[in-house]
Amino acid sequence: MHLIKLSIVIVNWNTREFLRDCLNSLMSRMVSVEYEIIVVDNASTDDSLNMLREEFPSVHLIKNSYNAGFAKANNIGIKASRGEFVLLLNPDTIVSDPGIFKEWIAFMDFHKDAGASGCKLVFPDNSHQVGDAGFKPHLGTAVNFAFFLSKIFPYSCKGLFISSDRLAKEMEVDWVCGADFMIRKSILTETGLLDETIFMYAEDVEWGCRIRSFGYKMYYIPHLQIIHLQGESLKKVKSEDNISFLWLKNLRRLYEFYNGKKSLLVYDLIMSIAFFLRTVLYYTLFLGKRDPATKKKVYRMFCYFRFSANHLFGLNG
Repeated sequence: MHLIKLSIVIVNWNTREFLRDCLNSLMSRMVSVEYEIIVVDNASTDDSLNMLREEFPSVHLIKNSYNAGFAKANNIGIKASRGEFVLLLNPDTIVSDPGIFKEWIAFMDFHKDAGASGCKLVFPDNSHQVGDAGFKPHLGTAVNFAFFLSKIFPYSCKGLFISSDRLAKEMEVDWVCGADFMIRKSILTETGLLDETIFMYAEDVEWGCRIRSFGYKMYYIPHLQIIHLQGESLKKVKSEDNISFLWLKNLRRLYEFYNGKKSLLVYDLIMSIAFFLRTVLYYTLFLGKRDPATKKKVYRMFCYFRFSANHLFGLNG
């Protein structure tokens, strides 16, 4: 097998238009990097396959006969890849920086101890997307997130999520988001692939923490950034998981796995406080702005608060 520098694996499920924009942005950004693009399609019904065949014939297409989920589909793509590095990339992303891959790979080549890394994810308005990296779920990281300590002191107070948009230099983290997860393929024989028992959401947290447990470093590189439209696939699904309840459920399960069931009551209390404070904060901002985006954040944080509070009082079973 001819080895190349970079394999980009994209899992698609009914995101044809976003996938097209993503691939168009990639095709113009791969200067000086030997690469391949692998799209693993999870039985899409929106004509994604015809679009790929007609407009992007150079893309290596793998067709699943059913929706295998994020973890399993990415593992299929990784197994088929030829790259020294493999980048898991969401279809609802746009690569706007023409030098990002050359610089990103140079970073990985220089940091031989890096098992994986991720860059900064931003919304189309260039605002930071909280959840693009973070630290292993435990009491300290939950407290630092809940009371904004990780936002105020990002380099000294580790939080569940990177919540500061003022970071200028790379930092070691425990996990990076699966929307832009670059891994050194040679370590996978030791660390293993994504956990396929997690259908989607928080599998990147588990994988990152597992990679770290083998002694490899994980880096967050904030001066490199990718636009992430976030959650476009899930807009196809009319359920509570539209606003990432599945992510919260899986994160809670990981907290229990790492810390024991007895600590869940404390976790639920801390997270309830965290989302209540954010609901109040965004509502206060909404009173001044009256804009739809802030109103949406108020609703989302309130739903997160209700989810955590229900667990706190045993209402979720």
